Amino acid sequence: MPCWYSSQGKTQYHGDNMTYTSELASFTSTLSIESIPEDVRRMARVCLLDTIGVILAGHECLERDADTSLPRYLDALAVGDDATAFGYHRRAGVSDAAFINGCLTEVLDWQDSTLPACLHSCSGTIPAVLAVAEKHGFSGSQILTAITAGYEVGTRVGVAIQPSHWYGGFQATGTIGAIGAAAAVGSLLGFEADEMTRNLGVAGHIAPISNGDGVFHGTSSKLLHGGMAAQTGIQSAVLTKSGFGAGPLEGLPPRHHGFMNISSDEMNEQTLIRDLGSEWLTRLCSHKAYPVGLLNIGPVEVTLELVTENNILPDQVEAIDVTSFSSVLHFTGRSYTNTESGFSDCVLSLPYTVAAAIADRTFGPLQLASDRIKDRALHELARKVRVHADTEMDIVAPMDWPVIVDITMNNGRHCTRRRDKVVGCPNRPMTDQELANKFIGNAEVSIGPANAERVLNACMDLDNLSDIADVVGWLTPQG
Repeated sequence: MPCWYSSQGKTQYHGDNMTYTSELASFTSTLSIESIPEDVRRMARVCLLDTIGVILAGHECLERDADTSLPRYLDALAVGDDATAFGYHRRAGVSDAAFINGCLTEVLDWQDSTLPACLHSCSGTIPAVLAVAEKHGFSGSQILTAITAGYEVGTRVGVAIQPSHWYGGFQATGTIGAIGAAAAVGSLLGFEADEMTRNLGVAGHIAPISNGDGVFHGTSSKLLHGGMAAQTGIQSAVLTKSGFGAGPLEGLPPRHHGFMNISSDEMNEQTLIRDLGSEWLTRLCSHKAYPVGLLNIGPVEVTLELVTENNILPDQVEAIDVTSFSSVLHFTGRSYTNTESGFSDCVLSLPYTVAAAIADRTFGPLQLASDRIKDRALHELARKVRVHADTEMDIVAPMDWPVIVDITMNNGRHCTRRRDKVVGCPNRPMTDQELANKFIGNAEVSIGPANAERVLNACMDLDNLSDIADVVGWLTPQG
């Protein structure tokens, strides 16, 4: 895996006056389905499938809690009918449909994740691709290629500037996600190398300043950065087609005030072009078995196993100790909740998600419903969760997500388990069957079992899909 901590200093032109961004753009503009390895094609298929399911599940969650913010926003716009806002089953303009769908990917935090890039790759790229493809009637092979372009560009930019970008307060799903979405839309529209170079530069210039406070403090703005990334990606491509351009992502002399340099203290711009076509950073993407922050996946998985195998009841629990790599403690381990917390708080709280797993012996969208969050006993149980960092575990993260869960019973008994490769980590990816089961569970409530099965089959045979309109037609409610 590329080093994502070292700094290479200020960028200069290299080669025949080529920038790193223009070399990345040249690769992206010539990408074809034939040049994509089968395992990377498979990643694009399952990411599309998973994202559609997550969008529908996000809509169901908002409906259950009577949250009407997004449809009110659509009502206020009341323009365009070129694409579909899934879940709401409403027509909207292309960028507005992409915005709504991008927001819905963020509701449950159940979307795919690329931990080395600190990026939810799907949230910007796939809603943008779906909206543009629906308007123009693109084929499955074109969509697969575009998704791969978006994921590869976004991941390379992310790996090149993380974790400094994250520690500076930026949320890559909004910032870097906009650049990945722009690359994907440019791929769909057939941008040549020069157009793609300008497109990436424009995306870096207009990318939203998505910040950590808007995500980690339970505000409703958490949803917006996914939508803004998708919308900005489309806007960037349209601006490029209209004749606009911008400098490279790494910046230009003398100030080097490009996107990457001003948003990160440690920039390894060579990551943008290293081993293009042979090393696919898209492979670093992973999927979530549970609707929780990625860092909480392992603790929830192991807790559910211990509770089920040992028949543990909440009132038998004296303490719960969770040990994992340092990021877990830093970002979700200290987040305690109460009855006034929102579901975004709970998604990103390790104590809450572990407590809910103990109390309910499952973890899904219902554990994030407002009536469940109002249960005082659940938050009191969460107060018994203590999280510890093991720096030895940092060595294998982020490819593995090691975790130890130790549940101490009132009688002094300990139920303990260590798991190094939890479900969904890059070294233990979810299988096609696991992802299919997740999709069906998320989709059939909204569109019915028959249509859910049709969408599943179409996504898994994406290479042979003639027109995305078929899939869009099945993403409608039954009855």
